[in-house]
Amino acid sequence: MKVLKTIENLLRTKPYLRDCDKKLTTHIWYKQLLDHKIDPNIQISTDFLRLYAAGKISSDATVIRLRAKLQEEHAELRGNNYLDRQIRKQQKVKKDLGYNG
Repeated sequence: MKVLKTIENLLRTKPYLRDCDKKLTTHIWYKQLLDHKIDPNIQISTDFLRLYAAGKISSDATVIRLRAKLQEEHAELRGNNYLDRQIRKQQKVKKDLGYNG
């Protein structure tokens, strides 16, 4: 899966992308546009929209899911906010289950 490898490479080489799905997604989209011979600095946004609608550009949900999977499996790819998110999720589940702690 090419997108998975691209995301893994970006998380390894650009640590600031580990905590921001929007920045990670835009980096992926930029690379994918270049793969389709579209220069994002020159061409209009309708080229992006056409490719996105045709399924030739990854959806933001796909990028987020793959990032989460990689960070779950590889601790070294986790950002500074990873532990905070996990603690908040655990606290919400405990609260939903009626635990006081």
